Amino acid sequence: MRSRQILISIAAALIVAGCTSSSTSQTVNSLPIGNAILQRIVGVGDSLTAGEQSGGLLGATGVVSPVSAYPGGAVPPGQEFGFWSILYQQATGTPQAAMFNPGTSPLPLIAGPGLGSQLVLNATTLIRATHPSCDAFNDAAFSRGSFGATRMSLSQNVLDLGVPGITAHEALYMTGPLTGPPTGPACTYPFNPADPSTALQPLVMSESTAFLPVLGKFATAVGPLTEVNVAASLHPTLTTVWLGANDLLDFTFSGGVAPVDTPAQMQADLTQTIRTLQAAGSRVVVANLPDILFLPQFFRGGPTLTATLEAAPFSVPAPAAIAITAYIQATYHVGPGGFLTETGFFSTLTQLKALGSVTPVLHAPGDYLTDAFAVQVQGLNTSYNGAIAVAAQSSGAPLVDVHGTFEAIHIAGGIPINPGVCCTLGFGGGLLSIDGLHPSNTGYAIIANLFIQKIDTVYRTSIPPLTSAQLLAISTTDPYAPPGF
Repeated sequence: MRSRQILISIAAALIVAGCTSSSTSQTVNSLPIGNAILQRIVGVGDSLTAGEQSGGLLGATGVVSPVSAYPGGAVPPGQEFGFWSILYQQATGTPQAAMFNPGTSPLPLIAGPGLGSQLVLNATTLIRATHPSCDAFNDAAFSRGSFGATRMSLSQNVLDLGVPGITAHEALYMTGPLTGPPTGPACTYPFNPADPSTALQPLVMSESTAFLPVLGKFATAVGPLTEVNVAASLHPTLTTVWLGANDLLDFTFSGGVAPVDTPAQMQADLTQTIRTLQAAGSRVVVANLPDILFLPQFFRGGPTLTATLEAAPFSVPAPAAIAITAYIQATYHVGPGGFLTETGFFSTLTQLKALGSVTPVLHAPGDYLTDAFAVQVQGLNTSYNGAIAVAAQSSGAPLVDVHGTFEAIHIAGGIPINPGVCCTLGFGGGLLSIDGLHPSNTGYAIIANLFIQKIDTVYRTSIPPLTSAQLLAISTTDPYAPPGF
């Protein structure tokens, strides 16, 4: 009965069709409809469009690491399994093998060891980063003279323009890295009290690292070099737009200090992005944001934290779990309404195992969200989704309700892709990768079907969604889903 309820909830979220605003411009009304719009599909967005997984962006196969507990020390690539990649394959009939091929892939395939600092399963510490985020490979990404070393090929006809870390405002106005690479063995920036932005530089490192590897090849043809300008220059016939997650995450991980879009500015920025793409001849489809506090990056405090610590795979003895929970609530004000981040949670485990400490030292911002601050995060999450909905409706772009689908999965306690095994939104539950923010192969496949369903319904295309059998096959071979995880 529970499985039936889950399926009904997800089906409802998949089937809802968008409607077009009566204020849609003549330009939008004159754009083509049906399979003609599948001629040139472009992706505008952030790491979710790029196909980032587990804290890193990687397209190369055969990458290995001595810290990886995956068979053969493998480091799984993620770009080819992103939702945009799957949508492109289903819409164009492109075989998956072509997405891995630097000569034919529309993805800006990243060479090994990958951009960022990818997390993998580790035999002794459960998870571990394959390489530092400030090694020579990542550092090369910041310069127009060297970013090519991070790509498998610069001759690719890139159509997926997702830049990990980019915000809705930056997609319109960012023209290059916002900072240089971090320095020192700890991958940190030197603090400069005369420059308050120095303390915020780690929050813009992701888009600064990925900007040129994704968009740099267009520098001589497009000016100003922004993600939206590059997309418009490609004259797409269909564009996916999924932005806003990093505005929310920057606010969250800075403790509310990072300058991000207000909901009103988010609406204005997304409206401008959509209309720019429509003026370039493209149909557009827009997605909203899941509630990020549902994601396994965040471990709820109070009795839930005690239960999480006691459960496998963490298996903390009950007295220690109870003591840790009480200390965290009393010291850091993280109770039933607050959260430890993944960093804070695993720091707590490390201190327990290494030192026997049930009084963990945590740092803010970054390690935890107090009950009061979590309310602010949820409020901004909700307001951003309202702004995205208005921007989509006012410009006549259909809205993909990712939020509604993830909410249904959260309420139901999971979705039975592989019944009895996978999948849930919990840590290691199969829908998210190890970083707790970016989807697994399975999670991206579900999101791809949401986009396909919306595009087919509103624009009268005939893109085949992934079947139940295909979803099961993806799940059973997913490195981030049981039984592989």
